[in-house]
Amino acid sequence: MKECIDISGGGSKEQNFIFGYGSLIEDESRQRTTPSARDAWPAEVKGIRRGWWARGAASGLTTTYLGAISDPKAKCNGVLYQVSAEELAATDRRESAGYQRCRIKSKNIKMLDGRSTPPEGVVWAYINLLSKEEIENNLATPQFPIVQSYVDICIHGCLEVEGKYPTAAGFTQDFIATTDKWNRYWVNDRVYPRRPFIFQPAAGQIDAALQKAPRTADLFYEVEIEPASWEDLKPVRPKASQ
Repeated sequence: MKECIDISGGGSKEQNFIFGYGSLIEDESRQRTTPSARDAWPAEVKGIRRGWWARGAASGLTTTYLGAISDPKAKCNGVLYQVSAEELAATDRRESAGYQRCRIKSKNIKMLDGRSTPPEGVVWAYINLLSKEEIENNLATPQFPIVQSYVDICIHGCLEVEGKYPTAAGFTQDFIATTDKWNRYWVNDRVYPRRPFIFQPAAGQIDAALQKAPRTADLFYEVEIEPASWEDLKPVRPKASQ
């Protein structure tokens, strides 16, 4: 990463772009925060490792989300989209729990929409500044599981990308393959888990993608329907301040 700033630290006087690597890939999810971001271009960034280690807001029961750390040996796919100063601030507020906004070097961005270079401007990504030990302590657990409704948003976004950009073939499988720390603490919290297509028309495609990917093929058959039956579902007590 070239530069990281605290959330709401302002943008650049140049044109600002965001690299979204999780829920921001999906059109509907992204446009809830940045309504003007109808266009989002697929890209791959060197130096970012994505994984299941971002915790939700501090409460007794919540979920584990996708996060990302700086890693020169890794790469991560996602989408690039343009934002105004107001939209950048709105996204800062959305990503305020455990992230810093970091600038990505243009040379580390490979466009997957047919362009040879990224658009002119400053590209930001929301990164977790976590040590290896902190990551291990943040993985999905019975109290902080991976939830299918969030997986659906991310995978559906990848399917949207493939539908729009023939140059991004394989985007969904690359997303799953380059996402670390999938594990068995994964719950199906869809509104109607036995007939998910009622609320998620792409449920069949999403499930097929997860069944196909080596990282999730076996785990898919261990996903618990909410409420899960793991041994410990009690809320986590907050740690006493030192």
